[in-house]
Amino acid sequence: MRYFAFAIAAAMTMNAHALSYRAQCIGNGGKMAIVLYTDKDKLVMKYGNARGAVDFPFYEGTVTKAALPFIKMAEKELEEIDQEITVTWPVEKCTFNEETPLLMSCNGQGTFLVPEKTKLETYTFMTAMSREDSLSYSYDIFKIRWGIEGENLHHSIVMPFDPKNCIAEFKK
Repeated sequence: MRYFAFAIAAAMTMNAHALSYRAQCIGNGGKMAIVLYTDKDKLVMKYGNARGAVDFPFYEGTVTKAALPFIKMAEKELEEIDQEITVTWPVEKCTFNEETPLLMSCNGQGTFLVPEKTKLETYTFMTAMSREDSLSYSYDIFKIRWGIEGENLHHSIVMPFDPKNCIAEFKK
């Protein structure tokens, strides 16, 4: 619940400007939150996770013996990411969807504010919705995809959420 309060507080600190965007997703039973909001000419992304680095999703895909060295490398390259992350992108590098505000993307170099003095870089941040249907069930899934450049690898971070645990608002 601590990160739910963090999410609300961060979203409420947004300044009023011509373009206004706010979004948040809560996961892991309220222990993890992602908040996005515009602040002047920046889009701010804040990630908070009560479990810290042990719960940061640094790999997506089928795990095979061949993938293990890359998983270990990802773990090492992203080890400085812990409980909190703050990254900004110039808002002019972002695209927003008025009809479906959860869908958005930022392309171009972002700036890490937390962790400070990191060697990590980021150039992409986007969201997507998908639906999985089977004979027994159907469900929607909302994914945040975030590209982080490490020293040796590009890391495609994927954070899935139940769309019911996300909210977004966009105004021009």
